[in-house]
Amino acid sequence: MFGFKSSAAKDSSHCLLKEVGIAEINKQHLRLASYAVEFSQIVEELSSREPTNEDWRRIDSLLSKVMRYVATHFAEEEALMREHGYPAYEDHKKLHDDFTAEMIKMQGEINNRNIKFKKKMSSLLWDWLYKHINEVDYQYREFFQQKGLS
Repeated sequence: MFGFKSSAAKDSSHCLLKEVGIAEINKQHLRLASYAVEFSQIVEELSSREPTNEDWRRIDSLLSKVMRYVATHFAEEEALMREHGYPAYEDHKKLHDDFTAEMIKMQGEINNRNIKFKKKMSSLLWDWLYKHINEVDYQYREFFQQKGLS
């Protein structure tokens, strides 16, 4: 396991992400976790006040980075699965598609300047990352190791 700890997170929770056996994918997972930390920091800053125009610009910018990076990460992970004949590819892709749809809904709330996004966004990223990486992505570790990937 590799760890990623946010001192800015309200509860100083520790997000332990399992290594999935492919160095590049592990690196991408850490980058996604760093974006989740950034969102948590913004949400914490906004816990006692309404967002300013500058806050909304930061949120828009970060969400844009997250959306682009998620798309890139999913495309690379799915390409590896197709290339090597991963048997659970279709199910895995559906989970990616469902998460992308949730992110698009969240983007709509943010675009409409709906302050309710705050709690949802922070938990959506953390919960999804933790569960998806540690439970779903971890399942392909042995498969890809047997294919000689690392």
